[in-house]
Amino acid sequence: MVLIPYRKKLADIIEASQLDYTILRPDWFTNDNEVDYALTQKGEPETGTAISRKSIATFISTIIEKPELL
Repeated sequence: MVLIPYRKKLADIIEASQLDYTILRPDWFTNDNEVDYALTQKGEPETGTAISRKSIATFISTIIEKPELL
């Protein structure tokens, strides 16, 4: 995929910064009405599965409200 080298370079820049960050790496979006997601840490393989937009929105709201969950 064309974007993968750029995604890696951008992640490296963010990781080298002094920012407190979370990188979301969803692979394929669906419109399913479900909340189901998996967390992986740096260096762990991505699951490569589809994820609902609702799951992404729920996860983002959760980590904004409770960053200690990361």
